Amino acid sequence: MSSIDRRRPAGASGFTLMEVMFAVLVLAFSVAALTQAVVSGQSHTYEAMHSSRAVTLAEAMIDEVLSKPYLDPEGDLAVGPDAGETSRDLFDNADDYDGFTEALGAVRDQSLTLYPQLYQKFSRSVSATYTTVNLVDLGGNHNGLTVTVTVTDQNGRVWTISRFIQEPAS
Repeated sequence: MSSIDRRRPAGASGFTLMEVMFAVLVLAFSVAALTQAVVSGQSHTYEAMHSSRAVTLAEAMIDEVLSKPYLDPEGDLAVGPDAGETSRDLFDNADDYDGFTEALGAVRDQSLTLYPQLYQKFSRSVSATYTTVNLVDLGGNHNGLTVTVTVTDQNGRVWTISRFIQEPAS
């Protein structure tokens, strides 16, 4: 009578085929999970850098607008660029930026130098509106200019920053 003995002979070492297959399966799942975690981390890092660049562009434009006088040197009270102010370098007060836009690939700093390529994935626009804001901590209503900078990426995502510039006391 011949029967096959499936037990290990005394002193034999090693793994059975089933043990090896189970170990390979566990290793494959571990590598897949680790790879997914790394890819997810890289994606989050990219998104954070992308948002940081958008906010940087918005803040830079707000800073540029704030560097201009509140009142127009010519005394013009109309919002937007005055006659003859056909480009950004000719703007002489904060409300001149109303309606200003920069397209994708044409975003420039205050000295009109193109930003690096990483920033060219965005466009910018500015609106300026004379408003009255109730500032309770400062004693009530105050007249001024609200400037809003909107940055949009090539996928249509939007970042917005607004600042209220109080009208100077006369």
